[in-house]
Amino acid sequence: MWRSLRRLLSRCPMWRPKARPFRIAAALAACLALVGPAPARAADPAFPALDCAALWDATADFRARYALAEGPPDEARAMARAFRDAAVALSDDPEAEVDARIAKLRPIYLLLLKRYILDGNRRARDQYVRLSGLCDDFGRDAALPGHQGPGR
Repeated sequence: MWRSLRRLLSRCPMWRPKARPFRIAAALAACLALVGPAPARAADPAFPALDCAALWDATADFRARYALAEGPPDEARAMARAFRDAAVALSDDPEAEVDARIAKLRPIYLLLLKRYILDGNRRARDQYVRLSGLCDDFGRDAALPGHQGPGR
């Protein structure tokens, strides 16, 4: 997956390895928006639990670093753990592989949170809203802790 992402980024006109971080983030967001959901993700039995675990792990890190974030980091870590456990249950991969995949995604989602919350980037906000909605729907359908709402 990472090789194909690198290959895709090399084709994006904004991508330059020595570019400043905000240009790299903008290039990554633009390229991901062009590609849309990767076909491999549709076939991954751990999707979206894996991505949701990484998003909540990044959220916990963001909450710990920045005082403006709502909610305690421990609450986000508990959500990350619930999604991680769901990803392990859905995946054929060993737990260590699932944890490694989550660890690879976490910095991407941390960057997404920074771009959305700190920079006010509209595209990052849209991506965050889509992913968090997907995570919320998955959490409710799987009856994960923290997702049991009224009427469900």
